[in-house]
Amino acid sequence: MRLLILLSVFALVVQVDGQNHHYKYGEIQTDKVVYVKPGDDFQVRCDSDYAVLTRIYKPLDEVPADDILNAISVSLSSAQSERTTIIKDYENATKERDEGYYTCVVHHEPHHDPIYSTARCQVIVIDLCEDSGCEDNQVCEPDYETGTVECTCDYKCPGDWDFICSNTCELFPHQCAMEERVCEDGIQRELLNKGMCPNVVEPEIRKIDQDIEAQLGDPVFMTSGLLTDGTPGTSVQWVFYPESGEPTYLKATDSYSFTADMNSVGTYRITLMHCMNEAEAVNNEYRFRIAVLPTTPAAPTTTNFEIKSEPRGYTCSALPGGVIDDFNGRGHFYDMSCTHILAADLMPGGSYLNPWFIYGTFDNHDGKTSLMSMTFYLGRDIFEVQRGWLVHRGGGKFVLQEGVPQKVGGSGCDVVFKNFHIEVECEHFKGYYDGIMSGHIKLLRTAAESSLQKTRGNIGCALTTSPVGGRTGRSVGRQEDARWTKRSRHVKQRPRVPASSLYRQYCSWSIRLVGWGPKRLAASCTVTEISQHMQMCALEQANRVNCALKRGGPVAGRDEACEADRCVRMKDIVSRGCPQENPPFVCP
Repeated sequence: MRLLILLSVFALVVQVDGQNHHYKYGEIQTDKVVYVKPGDDFQVRCDSDYAVLTRIYKPLDEVPADDILNAISVSLSSAQSERTTIIKDYENATKERDEGYYTCVVHHEPHHDPIYSTARCQVIVIDLCEDSGCEDNQVCEPDYETGTVECTCDYKCPGDWDFICSNTCELFPHQCAMEERVCEDGIQRELLNKGMCPNVVEPEIRKIDQDIEAQLGDPVFMTSGLLTDGTPGTSVQWVFYPESGEPTYLKATDSYSFTADMNSVGTYRITLMHCMNEAEAVNNEYRFRIAVLPTTPAAPTTTNFEIKSEPRGYTCSALPGGVIDDFNGRGHFYDMSCTHILAADLMPGGSYLNPWFIYGTFDNHDGKTSLMSMTFYLGRDIFEVQRGWLVHRGGGKFVLQEGVPQKVGGSGCDVVFKNFHIEVECEHFKGYYDGIMSGHIKLLRTAAESSLQKTRGNIGCALTTSPVGGRTGRSVGRQEDARWTKRSRHVKQRPRVPASSLYRQYCSWSIRLVGWGPKRLAASCTVTEISQHMQMCALEQANRVNCALKRGGPVAGRDEACEADRCVRMKDIVSRGCPQENPPFVCP
């Protein structure tokens, strides 16, 4: 009989050891950790192969001491042990009440060693997805068996189709599918339209990589580079990177404008994307700084084209009202009917091979004598800038983009539209035309040092002596009054300074001739007669640019008499010239 009991015990031990979820004979099995979501129901399980009595104590219950547990086991000597499983159900789990260690106590028969066994199960009440680390658009899928989570993009979208088109030019069966794709590849998408996608049309975008500067208080205007939008619309994002501090996203699209101050100094970057295609995005950039004006140079002591010192300040200007401010800052009235030679050098460098001429064509615009166009002759290349900021060459219009210099044929000249002027830069000079009434010619260092000396090759209205045939200038076309087309008189009497703020700062007496025509001269007009808003704007701008060029300062600046809205002003100027489909600026 004793042998039979031993064999039975051996068989039980083998069977227990063969189970994955049970311990050796006399011990018990329970879950080590149970994860529970707050508010959910849960169970605590306790298994034993040889139990007389089993009980589970909650975290807030007091587990009896060892001597009490021994006494309970002894008192059960008449009971028979058996395989037992106890499952306790708990509802609406809370962290305060249910989290902690649950203790399972199993009492065996008195002759067994140990006489009782214990095991503990930890219950953790937690929302596994609360701190899962999943992205906002990812789906958190918790596993409360293992206490782990998986971040997926399984949106369990419906099977019904309701086609939409995204701003990435992709077609999706419904909104859910688009959001699921965003989750998968991380590319942001927005709804463009419901239904099928439209035919894609590529936008026209120009590349910009430009340094710009302005004085404190001056208006600054930048364009994104988007010339013609595509289908769907192009995404345009502006970011400002100051010299110190964090970058700022700007609320701007096609253009951005501000008033220059120290806080606006930095880099402006524009990202343009069509169909949100980052691989083919265009990245444009402006680098802005505050202009520092050089000290005003001493007044020149030489005459005419005899330039021996600083050449940068020698500028002539065709001002509104028929006034010419020559290269020495002296003002003259001319009849200015039709076309006249403003400046020329027939022998640059002493050679007849590459002469240059600049002709000015004048008309009566809004009742005042105005520069209608400037024609540039350089060797065999000829091009003309006209009212409304048109550039003609070879019988066709030259398309400009604001701030982007372009070569003009084989002339060696660059032409660019910026600062409300068409600017022409050649080897010997720079020309500026305001697109409506005034123009300027600035001699460059190469010309001053090599060719523009006082010779018979230098002619034009910008000269005050008579290098050719005793005449100050050459005129081409109709001459209504020979007194003023063939000669002019230098202003010797200093006129009274007007109260208008327009004349508080000036570089020569020429600008005053526009407002006061001395009795000795044929022209006569007063400030009150210059009543047109655009005329006052052109006059104030011409005065400022004249001064800036003589002093070596920037052409960009603010003119109080001009329209504050940049686009309104530019559209007005363009409307005064010949029609053009592609003006040199971008405005809504």
